[in-house]
Amino acid sequence: MAKKQSKRAVKKIAKEVIKETKKGNKAAIALVVVVVIAVIAVGVLYVLRPDIFSFLNQGQNDLDKTGNGSLLDNSIHEGDLNIYYIDVGQGDCIYIQFPDGKDMLIDCGNEHNSNTQKETTLASLDNYEQDNTIDYLMLTHSDRDHVSYLDEILGSYQVNNIYMPNIKASHSSVAEANLDQDKLDLFTDPDEIDTKVYADFFIAALSEPNCNIYLNIGIFTISGENWKIDFFGYTLEEWTAKHVDNAEAKNAVSPIGILQYNGKKVVLTGDSNEINEPLAIEKMKSYYGIESLDCDVLKVGHHGSETSSVSEFLDFITCEYAVILCGTGNTYKHPREETMARLRERNMTIYRTDLQGDIKMVISSSTITFQTAKTASEAELNVGLAGKV
Repeated sequence: MAKKQSKRAVKKIAKEVIKETKKGNKAAIALVVVVVIAVIAVGVLYVLRPDIFSFLNQGQNDLDKTGNGSLLDNSIHEGDLNIYYIDVGQGDCIYIQFPDGKDMLIDCGNEHNSNTQKETTLASLDNYEQDNTIDYLMLTHSDRDHVSYLDEILGSYQVNNIYMPNIKASHSSVAEANLDQDKLDLFTDPDEIDTKVYADFFIAALSEPNCNIYLNIGIFTISGENWKIDFFGYTLEEWTAKHVDNAEAKNAVSPIGILQYNGKKVVLTGDSNEINEPLAIEKMKSYYGIESLDCDVLKVGHHGSETSSVSEFLDFITCEYAVILCGTGNTYKHPREETMARLRERNMTIYRTDLQGDIKMVISSSTITFQTAKTASEAELNVGLAGKV
């Protein structure tokens, strides 16, 4: 863990040097250079004399034995597409490695913004990510359990392309950040989000150097060599007409993605729900010229909420596997039994981060395989929680 923290610290400092160099702030540059030298010196000492830092690793062996650490194989095989559903507790984080060397992160946050969980999550991402650069980063919507770690990630990695909601952050910190007006003018929705956690991401995203900003509007495609993801989001008219004034409305701005590679299809949902799932169905029918879509894997919407993955949507996309990202003992009682019953009725094989930790899915030339950090019985995986909170 100490090595991962040092690695992220160096990344963050390097990015700060770049920013301050652009500003011409010589004093700040000198300060960060001194800090970089100190961090490197500590890192060298850690390698040569790890015994000095033994106190930092207390309890780490126990963590590994219980299976709560990241135990997944992080190797990349030519021709494979890897998807890591990272266990962030009650929240979402999906990291994708494409076969052409590109990668993508979709959401990263925890309901309670726990520092302990953040370090565990970032350590997992450090383990899977290969080159300190994320080609594509998408935030599906503004809720804490999807966004709270993204400012830290933007501070640690070079991100080349950001896809985000068509909503400005209105927290007072945004005005103080002196953001580029041309980038601010991209956002057209009349609604705004005033949370500090969304503002932290908003500022980091619009301040990211050498990065393109795109908004999750309409139908758009991200593609590479032999792979693509078609996203189906709100049209500009729908953004204007639908107000994000309650929890369900905020969730419904999540675009639904269809990832295609080697004849396999993975459905990506964010917190999509009964509001936008029917709209996405109609868009897919028109776009693909179909009445139903034969897919393979569903990332279950909104952590298994009963208002997501509705019957109409499940009948349209027909999947063999379902992956649920949720936290152990969460107060929302996700995944709900109503949702689990709908998945069971369709004979879907269930994977869950609350019971299995990090989940790695590999699409190879002809198969889909799964690897999990922890084990759970089929009976445990298929049972949801009941009742209102």
